[in-house]
Amino acid sequence: MTQPILNAYEIRNADYAVVHSESEIDFDQFIGALNIKDGEKVIDIGGGYGSIFMRLIERQPRVNFEYDLLDGGLFQLKKGEDKISILLEKYGNSSQVRYMHQDAVALNLQTNYYDMVICKMFLHEIPQRYKKQLVSSLFAIVKPGGRVVVWNPDLEDNDYQFYTSVIKKKDELAGYDSLVQNRHFLLNSDFCSLMEDAGFTCVEKLLTFDYHLHTVNRLNQEFSGDKQKLQEWNEYIMQIAQELDTTTRDSLKIKSLDDDIYINFKRSVFLLEKPLV
Repeated sequence: MTQPILNAYEIRNADYAVVHSESEIDFDQFIGALNIKDGEKVIDIGGGYGSIFMRLIERQPRVNFEYDLLDGGLFQLKKGEDKISILLEKYGNSSQVRYMHQDAVALNLQTNYYDMVICKMFLHEIPQRYKKQLVSSLFAIVKPGGRVVVWNPDLEDNDYQFYTSVIKKKDELAGYDSLVQNRHFLLNSDFCSLMEDAGFTCVEKLLTFDYHLHTVNRLNQEFSGDKQKLQEWNEYIMQIAQELDTTTRDSLKIKSLDDDIYINFKRSVFLLEKPLV
């Protein structure tokens, strides 16, 4: 009998800000773009341990709102609950927080309820065959006039195959079998088409960040200190980088620095709105 694949997020105990080289300046801009107001109903889908909520409360401790943290990993939700409860007490914030353990491909949520839906580095976790179903669910749960904010890898034709291959190899080496099987990254054009087909309007790119990928950041966070895995990943990256055209290779600023390989990818924040009628 074939054993089911373990959800990698039940064992992936990483600080994603470190893994993704996200700066506090990036989060300053992102929180500003969210522009969450008192009393709003917000859901963070695939929100892991609630890193967005924690940074928002640290920056805007007087904003009180309803926040639902939804994730398919109980480990991530428990990690978030422990951290968030401490912050709420520290800042005397009375936001109502709910922790929802749900599979995003089968959401069971109230329709026309949320003022804002947040999806940060999440849509690529959903297999391709479920993408339309998920986006239709996002459209259903947000209020007319409400908004969806998506933080996504910024991928174009020239760097898509290289990026997806780099990440897939890392997941294979880290033993994240469910990620190898399920992850499906979107080209920017496919993302916009998917959202427009669901009924969203005003698809707007609000922000673009440099994603400074340093492979050595994954050594302890995802390879458990195994330098052989890091070396194998590095060698693979340099091998497939040779297939890139000169313009793309230069734009990615690929550099080999001892045990570390640096690549300058991009990530963008998109704003979508549900029409009032």
